[in-house]
Amino acid sequence: MTQYDDRVEAHRQKSESEEWGKCIKYLHTNNGVIETAFNNGDIKYETRIVMAEKTTYKTTWHREKIESESLINNWTRWLTDMRTS
Repeated sequence: MTQYDDRVEAHRQKSESEEWGKCIKYLHTNNGVIETAFNNGDIKYETRIVMAEKTTYKTTWHREKIESESLINNWTRWLTDMRTS
């Protein structure tokens, strides 16, 4: 059943790169705004709003439409960097 090895490997890489893409790349805070960037290019902004005695957060997303192949390439590059460092 080795005829499907390439398909299985491609699916495994796609699944793992999608999981990696959901992980946080960096976190940045400035003037009450929390910027959370993810490996897939998405960025979540949380703006702190203080009213009288209650603090709330307004969440805004910047979604990247990254192609699966590009995400796999980024994941592979990251994996190689982690192995060599």
